[in-house]
Parts: sequence; C-alpha cells; structure tokens
Amino acid sequence: MSAFKQFLSTDVIVSPLVVNKSFSFEGTASLSNANILRLQGFNLNPTASNFFTSASGIGSTSCSISVGPLFNSIKQLYYTNYIPNPISGSPYITDFNNQVIEDDSLTNVYSRFYNYESTTLFQTNSLGYTSNYGFERYFDPTPTGIVSVLSIPKNLFGDYINPNTFYFKIVTGDGNGYEEYNDNGEGIIILTDTTGLGATGSATGIINYHHGTVIWNDMVASELMVDLAFVNGSTNNMTCSFQSSRTIYETQYKCTIRPDEFNFSLNPSLISGSTEGTVYDFVTGSYFSPYVTTVGFYNEKQELLMVAKLGQPLPTSQTTDTTILVNIDK
Repeated sequence: MSAFKQFLSTDVIVSPLVVNKSFSFEGTASLSNANILRLQGFNLNPTASNFFTSASGIGSTSCSISVGPLFNSIKQLYYTNYIPNPISGSPYITDFNNQVIEDDSLTNVYSRFYNYESTTLFQTNSLGYTSNYGFERYFDPTPTGIVSVLSIPKNLFGDYINPNTFYFKIVTGDGNGYEEYNDNGEGIIILTDTTGLGATGSATGIINYHHGTVIWNDMVASELMVDLAFVNGSTNNMTCSFQSSRTIYETQYKCTIRPDEFNFSLNPSLISGSTEGTVYDFVTGSYFSPYVTTVGFYNEKQELLMVAKLGQPLPTSQTTDTTILVNIDK
C-alpha cells in the first residue's frame, strides 16, 4: 500500500493557452466607469504656473497626473528618437544595423532611447516624408505641443491589445460629423473615416499594445479629442472597442496508480460494526479493488495543498496502470 507518491518531472506539463476577449464602450460615462483615462498633456516650462495642473480636467475620471509631466513622459517613452534636430539638407544615412541616423526628415541623430516601437519598419517624424515601407510617427515638440492620451487599464487589455482590433469614433458637437480611427497592426493610429477635419488614411497617433496606451499627437486630432469629446456635454459622442489578450498557463498533473499501489480503501463503510476496527471479509479478498474519488496534493512536509474531486468513483485496476489527469489553470 502507498500513502504518498512523488511526482516525476515527466508527470507535470505546463502549457500556455492564449485567450481573447472583446470590449466595446459607448459614451463618456461608459469609458469612465471602466476606468479608461482620457488625458491631455502640454509642452510647458516647468516654471509655468499650470505645469502641475491636473490632466483629469478634460474628463470626469479623477487622476493625479499633471499636464506638464504627462507630456514629458510621453515624449521620453515613445518619441525621444523622433524629435527633429536643427539639421537640414542632410542625406539619407544608416548605421551598420541599418538604423536611420540622418535623413532629410530631420531624424534625431543623437538620441538612442528605447521608444517601444511596435514595428521594426522605418518610421519618420516628418509630416512631408513619404515612404513605401515607413510610417509617420510625428511628434510636435514646439512650445504649442499637445498630446491626447487614452489609457486603458491592464485588467481590461490583459497582456496586450490585439493588433488591428482598436477602434475609436468621435461624433462632433452637432451630431452630424464624426472621426473614426483604427490601428494598422504596426502600432500606428490611422484616420480611416471622417466627415470633419483631416484626410482619411493619414497617421494621427500611435498605440502601444502592451501598455494599453493610445496617443494622438497631431494637432488636429488633439483638438478634436478635447473640443468634441471631453468638453462636449453629450454623453454618447464617442465609441471605443478593442480585443484583449491574456496568456493562461495550464498545469497538467499525471497521477499514475500502478496495480500494486493504493490497493486499500480508507472508506469507513468497509469496517464492520459488529467488531471493533475489523474490515469485512470481502475487503481482504484477492479480487477487491478500491474506488478512487479524491486525489490530494501535498507538499514535502505532507501538508495538504489542494484536492481534486472526480466526477464519479473510478475503480483501480489490478493488472494495468490507472492514470488520472488533473488540470489546473492559473
């Protein structure tokens, strides 16, 4: 009889399982209730009186982030390598790793920060630069620079937002015009449909799928976000949808019972009531096989950690191995 049995490394299998879930929010109240922050940052001098003004003034969701630090944080994290230098007329030059270090779009040739790009394709900061293989990652560092940020909490997007699933629509104040935005799967926000300002197909911002952060850095988009969405009294003037992705790790334990193991039952109904502690005769017979109803998992100190219940009693075999598979998701 075996009371405990040690797991071997071959008995434990950990498998990742990726699951997706779609979310859709309509109206400013719906976004606020989901703790989706709608923020705006400005390029201000740290000595300015409004540098530490709360960025939550554009929405009903309370937030401790200030407009000045928000702008600087966005610039540092996502755009440092795309701030123009006062260099013009330089030729298109790449380094040994085929990274652009100088071109006529005034790419920053000095900064080498990690900007969380979602693609390895060439990106430029120039509004006038065209490329068949590049994207416009424009950032306005001027004193009038402005960014509008949509911050999605991690409990919604999980590990990351699935590329090509982000959608955002803003309806204008009169209810007749609108702007629709989608991500292109490479971390760029594209204006896909409009009855207002802007040309469809143009890049207006970026999205970081793993941070749940959407940034509109174009002046038109920033003004649109504020004037038509955050300040407007309407409650149904915006729609936001995306698909989250989360990896669940499933651990499978293979509990194998050999013919000569666990061959005695602990069920108290097998003990005769007429004698003290004596089991019935059929229990001691050679053909008796106990049934398994519960599998207990213990640590090295023989402390019970968890219990797995079978759907129905399972008889053990006296001739072959009996294997019970226990799956745990975490």
